Amino acid sequence: MAKYSEDHKRATREAILKQASERFRRDGIAAVGVRPLMADAGLTHGGFYAHFGSRSELVAETLDYAAASTLEFFRTAIANSPPERKLETIIRTYLRPVHRDHMALGCSVSALGPEIAREAEATRAQLAARHMGLVQLIAEHLPAGGDAAARIERASIVFATMLGTLQLMRIETDADIAAQLAKAGREAALLVAAAAWPS
Repeated sequence: MAKYSEDHKRATREAILKQASERFRRDGIAAVGVRPLMADAGLTHGGFYAHFGSRSELVAETLDYAAASTLEFFRTAIANSPPERKLETIIRTYLRPVHRDHMALGCSVSALGPEIAREAEATRAQLAARHMGLVQLIAEHLPAGGDAAARIERASIVFATMLGTLQLMRIETDADIAAQLAKAGREAALLVAAAAWPS
């Protein structure tokens, strides 16, 4: 029975984190209270403290969960791409219309960047460490060259290009213009990635 209880508690916590990760990305951190989150997960408000010590703890763990699931999604997306196409696949997948239209299931940095910037330092540091996973994935698939620091720096610029393009796509109300922005953003990111490494 004890084993079942632990498994049940773990599954319940996972359900809360999944619901919270989607609600935060869709509606914003400040707009989502504990009570509706627990209702989404089919639980009572009182059961919250059996899983989290505070709302701040929930926010930090939810951001961690969302970033980890995003990284896993991109690892899966490139798994079957040939080596020379993996970086292009990351960029195209990030800048596709479904990512623009469904914030709840996408990159938490793109959905929550301004709010995260207002969170406690520990929360920001935790998400920064997680989003570095996507930067590292980009760095792994850059063209050959550059030392480790240079590759991370370039990958960060590629990610920033993708992130900024996605933000503009989400602001734009015309789907055709958003598609043009996506195309320009993909080309810009690939140009940055392909630049000659300093000798």
